[in-house]
Amino acid sequence: MPSMHSKLSQPLIFNLLLTALLSITLTGCQGFQPKTHGELAMADQDFMGIWEAYNHCMTEYDIQHMHASLHILDSAPKPISLNDSPIPVPKFLKKVSAARNSRLAVDPRAMAASCSIHLAEVAQQSADWHTALQTFQSIIKNYPEPQYAFYVTKANQAMEEFSSVRPASLASHDALVR
Repeated sequence: MPSMHSKLSQPLIFNLLLTALLSITLTGCQGFQPKTHGELAMADQDFMGIWEAYNHCMTEYDIQHMHASLHILDSAPKPISLNDSPIPVPKFLKKVSAARNSRLAVDPRAMAASCSIHLAEVAQQSADWHTALQTFQSIIKNYPEPQYAFYVTKANQAMEEFSSVRPASLASHDALVR
C-alpha cells in the first residue's frame, strides 16, 4: 500500500504549503478571534462610556460617585495577556514584551487602576481611612501584572505611610497623627 506522501507530487505539496502560508499571512491575528464576547472587542459607544467614566472618576471628589465610575471601569473588557493568548507565543517574545515602556492603545485595567489610586487619595484627604486603606489594598491584590507596577508601587508607598501614622482617637473621621 503506497503512503500518502508518495501519492502527492512535489509541486502539489508546495502549492498546499504556499496556500496555507498565504492564508495565515493575509488573515494574520484577525483569524484568531476572542473566545468570549467582550474579551477584546468593544463597540465605539462602549468605549466612550468607559472613557467618560474614567474622566469622571479623575475629576470627581465625591467618593460614592467615584465608586460608581470605578465599577464601570472594572466591568470593561480585559485585554488578553500573552500568557492567555489564543496564539502560542514563544517565551523569548514574552520576556521582551513583559516590560512595556509605553502604551499604544487604551487599557481599561490601567484606567481602573488609575481611578482606584485617585479614589484612595481622595478618601485619604477626606479622612475616610477605611476606604483609602481598602482601596490601596485592592490595587495591590488586583493588579499583579508587570504593566501595572506603577500603580502597585504607589499603593505600596501609601500603605507604608499608613503604617507610620496612628489615629489621634478611635473615631474613624478623626485625623491621623505622625
